[in-house]
Amino acid sequence: MNCTILPIADLDAIDVDCIVRHLTKPGSDFQRALLAGRCPGTIAIVRDQGEIVGWARTETWAEGDEDDAVWDTLEAFVATSHRMRGVAAFAAAGLAATSGCWSGMAVAVFHPHMLLVARRAGFHPTLFARQDVVETRWSRV
Repeated sequence: MNCTILPIADLDAIDVDCIVRHLTKPGSDFQRALLAGRCPGTIAIVRDQGEIVGWARTETWAEGDEDDAVWDTLEAFVATSHRMRGVAAFAAAGLAATSGCWSGMAVAVFHPHMLLVARRAGFHPTLFARQDVVETRWSRV
């Protein structure tokens, strides 16, 4: 397996298509942003024998209003066939090593599973939960 870290805007069309079709939740914010071609941040792509099997990404995110805290986020997705093998942590460690999202840094995560991934990569995660589905409001857990 290998891990490539690059700005999300630099993903080629084939990789975007693969991620959108196979490695995102349907209708997720990330999937919609990729399809719209407006996705900021950095992504770590993990490949096994040339096939994308997982990714982790980070971007800057404001917790709420303009005066609220600004966080680096950490999100990941791994193909079902490669789960429980450390792929997400491998990708997150790649981000920690190369993208300015330094190990030991606080990051916002949006699912309990990501707490473990972030810790394994050396981050200090804070979990946020969706409070309002319609307006997509998040609050610290």
